[in-house]
Amino acid sequence: MSAVNNSKANSDAFLAINGVTKSFGAVQVVRGADIAISKGEFVSFLGPSGCGKTTILRMVAGFETPTTGRIVIDGKDITDLKPNQRKIGMVFQSYALFPNLTVAGNIGFGLKVAGKARAEIDQRVEEMLKLIGLPELSDRFPWQLSGGQQQRVALARALAPRPAVLLLDEPLSALDAKIRVSLREEIRAIQKELGITTIFVTHDQEEALSMSDRVMVMYQGRIEQIGAPFEVYNHPKTKFVANFVGTLSTMEGTIADAAKGSVDAAGTRFDGVRLPAGATNGAAVTLALRPEALRRDRRDGDLSLSGEIIDVDFLGSVIRIDIKAGGEKLSLDAFNDPTTPPPAIGETMTVHFAPDAVLTL
Repeated sequence: MSAVNNSKANSDAFLAINGVTKSFGAVQVVRGADIAISKGEFVSFLGPSGCGKTTILRMVAGFETPTTGRIVIDGKDITDLKPNQRKIGMVFQSYALFPNLTVAGNIGFGLKVAGKARAEIDQRVEEMLKLIGLPELSDRFPWQLSGGQQQRVALARALAPRPAVLLLDEPLSALDAKIRVSLREEIRAIQKELGITTIFVTHDQEEALSMSDRVMVMYQGRIEQIGAPFEVYNHPKTKFVANFVGTLSTMEGTIADAAKGSVDAAGTRFDGVRLPAGATNGAAVTLALRPEALRRDRRDGDLSLSGEIIDVDFLGSVIRIDIKAGGEKLSLDAFNDPTTPPPAIGETMTVHFAPDAVLTL
């Protein structure tokens, strides 16, 4: 697989990032970003630390200036505008609430700076408190709130001035797992209710896949793929995307018969594998499988592989079973059955999978 050109005609996009690069000295951290985001769309920027996703967010916000390229919101070029001239709302990882202001004071701060009337500020604060489900906490200070409550207030503060675009910079990373799941559902529900165009930066693939209309995967300053969560997960365009998004088991192999899709890997010949265009006999190829593609029961047309169980992880609703076959490690996800104990390490297991479940990298 090879990277694809993610640029597209974006003259009709509500938020367009056109040919943007960013360098700090000799280091180029963003390499030719072309992104077209529709009005009301929720797009996640996903990738490892240092891939450039937060730098793009900061350029949209106005905290960094592109080395080359332009940024356009609703037909207006904002590339050279100051942050307070862009109609951007931003929620930070660290909440960034004012400790000396109450919840109501924090939410209304942007409106106060904009010179809005007291009555208008009070009305908008009341609306925002209802929206985030904290109407009874208006007089409390940040130190009197839980982490989840503080992040809700930070979200309300960003939304209060009615921004054109909402930017979320890893806003859930400081919260515990259960609160993260609850709050991400709330954020998505609020975003849908308001219909606000949103960019969400995260390195957590589960967050990105569960919340987004589209996911943009970045690596080393480049956009590897942009697409719907289903597309990015099931049809990765590059080897990096395939490995980064979700769990992946790989087997190194050699093409035995390109016309028949026959590949020798893990001591077994697999037939009917979808090979890339131009594949030739004798060429090396990497076969990849998602854990959910492997099964313990065989179906017609399945490919099979036997090996020794080397690890069993109980994850609650799912049990992950690792087997070693032909020198390769494969992972299988099986639903937990309270009436059936998981298999034991050292046992032999045969796994089955459909030929079209195999990704070729």
